[in-house]
Amino acid sequence: MIHNVLLVEKADGNVVVKTRFWKIDFLENDVKDFLTGYHDLLNTEGLAADTPVFIAEKHKVFHGPVDGDMLLLFVTDGRDEDRVIQHKVREGAARISTALRGNSIGYIRDNLDDILGELIFTRFKVSFVGSGGVGKSTLLRLLFGKEPAPGGYVPTINVAVDSSETIQFGTFLVTVWDFAGQAVFQDLWSFYFSGTDVIFLITDSSFRNVMQTKSLLRNIRKEAPAVPLFIMANKQDLPESMKAEKIKRLLGAPTFAMVATDKTRREEFIRLMLEVAAKSAGVQLPELPISEMITIRRGSEDIDVQMTDAPTEPVKQTGFEDVPFQEGSIDAISETQVPTGKEAVAIAEDAERTTESTGQEQQLVAKVIPDKSRILHMLLIVPKEGMPEVAYHLKYLDDEIDKHAVASLISALDSFGGIDAEGSDSRSTDALETIEHEGNLVMIEKSEHFVIALIVTNDSEEDVQRSILTSLLVDIEQRYQDVWETWDGNPSIFETSVFDVIGKLPMRPISFDYIVRSREAGKPLPFENREVGAAVVEVKSAIENNETIGGLVRSLDLPRETVLGCLQIMNQFGWLDFKVEIGPESHLKKMGVVDEETQKAYGAVVVKFVDLCDGSLPMQDVVRKLNVSLPAMKFVATKLVLDGVLEVVA
Repeated sequence: MIHNVLLVEKADGNVVVKTRFWKIDFLENDVKDFLTGYHDLLNTEGLAADTPVFIAEKHKVFHGPVDGDMLLLFVTDGRDEDRVIQHKVREGAARISTALRGNSIGYIRDNLDDILGELIFTRFKVSFVGSGGVGKSTLLRLLFGKEPAPGGYVPTINVAVDSSETIQFGTFLVTVWDFAGQAVFQDLWSFYFSGTDVIFLITDSSFRNVMQTKSLLRNIRKEAPAVPLFIMANKQDLPESMKAEKIKRLLGAPTFAMVATDKTRREEFIRLMLEVAAKSAGVQLPELPISEMITIRRGSEDIDVQMTDAPTEPVKQTGFEDVPFQEGSIDAISETQVPTGKEAVAIAEDAERTTESTGQEQQLVAKVIPDKSRILHMLLIVPKEGMPEVAYHLKYLDDEIDKHAVASLISALDSFGGIDAEGSDSRSTDALETIEHEGNLVMIEKSEHFVIALIVTNDSEEDVQRSILTSLLVDIEQRYQDVWETWDGNPSIFETSVFDVIGKLPMRPISFDYIVRSREAGKPLPFENREVGAAVVEVKSAIENNETIGGLVRSLDLPRETVLGCLQIMNQFGWLDFKVEIGPESHLKKMGVVDEETQKAYGAVVVKFVDLCDGSLPMQDVVRKLNVSLPAMKFVATKLVLDGVLEVVA
């Protein structure tokens, strides 16, 4: 078992990066002892250079060189097979060496988990399934060491999936899915069960629910016949509950007794979950009490004890910061700041006038694009019994909002006459003045039956965006013009318009040349409409047989807008990734500005690179003007293309 990973300087053992995955210490003195053993190894004839070094009779340290002056250390408890860990540490050292080409040590420190990935972590997907009220959410609260939710049972909001959490137990990454058991969505279970390692089917141990669970069990076996399944007999503290042994005989699956409201059962529950997952994947758990060996990490939230050690000394930043640049090749932008707004427009106009008066080649003049408005959220709202109901909400970035609070705010403004959409003409729309919400701007357009709210970062493209919103509302009104007499109040019927919205307000840049790759499991999709779910399932199923987005579109009997919309939704929720191939001869064109985070990570030269990309020169010629490394800039250019800052034009 790998319990500590370090990147150290070969000369003096100075720790550059250190991460502790299990509660096992590897201290400064241990690093010094390792270096002594490492130098003895190099001076001992007949021993291979990658022979592991034993420290204090409890650590077995595997090592691999990184760029000649550093060593990557995998510290283990000695139970793993040597050749397996030796392969992992060699591969890990190669990955870090590659990542350092064009990145700083700070980047390695911040992204070490992602760089090493499967070399360190064993990933499990665990699915919790059960009828409403059986205690699935309470079990998850027990897992996270939280009190049961006050006020009793709260029914499921999302019909398909209640929630999904990725938690870290040492070097185990466990994605826990909490499924509702409604029959209406069981035809999509094969999609949600994709990649599942273990299924826990929850019952509340009452006779009635055990019989319902038996029906669920049959359906699960049809959709995921090869996935190990275990029954959690919850609420064993109630007098009418059936014993776990009896439930096991009735359902024919391994059954464990549980009381999710009893905090003393937490360690038992965690070990049970990990043991069945580890056994299913052929992984051996450490022979230690749960409380002594793990820290649970849920996203960025640490539960119990902080697990990752911070570096003890500041590390010098390297990468693009010190790359030489030929002064005079660009005269329109500052070395240290990217102008925005009116200042940027003025600079661009001055640059054009300079070109006209001096006769310089156009490509040598940087034209700075004004700060572009970024879409953050889009909400489609429909009145239901006089109250605003969010039919669906699209998140364009990762920041969170209270969609119901936004809908209520808009409804309140509307009640004071702020929005006017009189008449029954489906082509009529009207607007509320742009309002501010948490530092961002909210544009609101209203038609006879719907309100669209678009939350953006600034008003630089308001006229264009409002025109798109108006067009969307007209189309949506016409799409649903015949439903109102029979509408039962279920807003999910309107979710089918999501592909129209994404077609006109894309969630991200996308090209037919992009390569698409599925991931094992993402976050639950926030849609309840069966037609939307079926389209997503069909597109995801076709990805395995198609490498590019263009090939995927051609292979499916679905509208292009639907396929592209499904891809963007799945990318946003972590179900797939896009890749793009860029070579020395690729021609790139500037489409946006480099954000502050990217500029901070890679340096001001990246801004200059983007400004020189006008589509007329191959990438190698642009890079030559800047006197930087082609492989390093290729790495950054790929990211910029996928972020929509650059576009591949040839």
